[in-house]
Amino acid sequence: NDDENQKQKRIEADEMMKRAKKQKQQNTNGGGNETGPRLPYRRYYTENKTEIKVGKQATDNDVLSLSPEHRSGAHWWYHASGCPGSHVVLCTDDASPNDNDVRDAAALAALKSKCIGQSVIKVSMTRCRNVSKPPGAKPGLVQLGGDVKTITLKKDEVMKRTERLEETVIVN
Repeated sequence: NDDENQKQKRIEADEMMKRAKKQKQQNTNGGGNETGPRLPYRRYYTENKTEIKVGKQATDNDVLSLSPEHRSGAHWWYHASGCPGSHVVLCTDDASPNDNDVRDAAALAALKSKCIGQSVIKVSMTRCRNVSKPPGAKPGLVQLGGDVKTITLKKDEVMKRTERLEETVIVN
């Protein structure tokens, strides 16, 4: 029964990827994307089909974290604590997101950071509305206000979760 559930989830993820690739092709062929085909993030999907956006580089992190075009103020923002890395947004307005979704987003933040060499990685989590850019700060540098939580992950969990998530990635 667990094997059947896993198989069904893989089929659903494959279908989601096919739809996303088709949408990506439409966007790159002049299909109405006013800012052009390139987005400042990669898209991943949890088992619940919740979208996770991961910044590609420092300037992209600024756009992802600060631009309402790419995230809602109620979405959840993640970053590995104490080291450079990608900004990650879990695209849900839920007050208490599903624990697996939270850990998936935190795992991506850990993987896409320079902390990945550590055996235990701490990841900061807050609402996107609590993320701001200090005046004159270099690209990718932000400050957090409001309620900030810390998610602690072991490297083994990060690798296991991100192996599954990498199968869902869409790069634009």
